[in-house]
Amino acid sequence: MQISSIYDTDAKKWKLRLTGLLEFIREHGERRITNQACKVMARLTPEQLSKPGVSLLVATVRGQNGRQLAGVSFVSGFGEEACLVAVHPLYRNRHTGTALMAAQLKRLGRLECCVASDNTASLKMCFNVGLAAVALTSGPTGKPTLLIRSPQNTVSTTNSPQEGELLCQSPS
Repeated sequence: MQISSIYDTDAKKWKLRLTGLLEFIREHGERRITNQACKVMARLTPEQLSKPGVSLLVATVRGQNGRQLAGVSFVSGFGEEACLVAVHPLYRNRHTGTALMAAQLKRLGRLECCVASDNTASLKMCFNVGLAAVALTSGPTGKPTLLIRSPQNTVSTTNSPQEGELLCQSPS
């Protein structure tokens, strides 16, 4: 599987590619992708892809007819505006979504998303990449929804030993 970023400047090519990705999301998103996230992605322009906090990634696999789309991930506003992942059923339970989320987190440095509390596959994907639930809210359909964020980078100012760390080190 290969994770790659989408950047297109040709307007005609961009519209076709974006339309194809949105169709993939509608077909394989299991009706769990919010309308708001789809609207934000539908309005996406190639210029927006260069802004901080915006990223469009695809997962592809090698097939008989060349590279085939296995998954899509889109983030806008570091996830505050939109955060979505859709994976083709043939590539689920193979860490495709986790790889996409990990790539988004690495690319953006921080990430946030909202996941319905009954969406165990998406929750597992988020937790697998180190995101943590920080709040319980009500989603667009009224379902209990978890606000999930990447942990804040905390720097320790003390040099005190941490649990499990050796107190004495032997010189070499």
